[in-house]
Amino acid sequence: MRNTFALLDDVLIERMFQPAADFIALWSGLSRSAAACCCVDGASVAWIVSRAPRLADVVSAWDAGPAFLRLTLALLGLVALASLRVLFRRAGCRHANPLRPAMRPHRAVALLMLLSCLARLHAAGLEEAAETVMLMCSAAALYLGACAERPPLRRGGRFFVPAS
Repeated sequence: MRNTFALLDDVLIERMFQPAADFIALWSGLSRSAAACCCVDGASVAWIVSRAPRLADVVSAWDAGPAFLRLTLALLGLVALASLRVLFRRAGCRHANPLRPAMRPHRAVALLMLLSCLARLHAAGLEEAAETVMLMCSAAALYLGACAERPPLRRGGRFFVPAS
């Protein structure tokens, strides 16, 4: 099972997300890590939108226990997404990308969660749709973060990075 997902993971990176990262870099000038951070920002907004209605209902009903639990869950999700954003900022290397093999289990879980969300999307409200958008943005961020930066061109003994 692990080898089967590794093949699927490599195909998704090489055939879908690497060309997308190259197109984004060419079109907007954003690097792979900056594009992944934009996806994480979108996932954070979608996470807030998916959690806000039920949190507001519990707070307005003045239930302290469930309100604390829902607020803790919302903050925990935001902290996880913020730490993922910091990881993408720090892993901006131009050689072999360490996030490609290291984040494979995370990408597998994100894809499984996304598939389960898409399976129940037929009767979805705002919260479920926002959760699906959050998972889509998170999966896109994990895959864009796994793509490799273009290597610098070597000209006259020095490295030259063309302006985008």
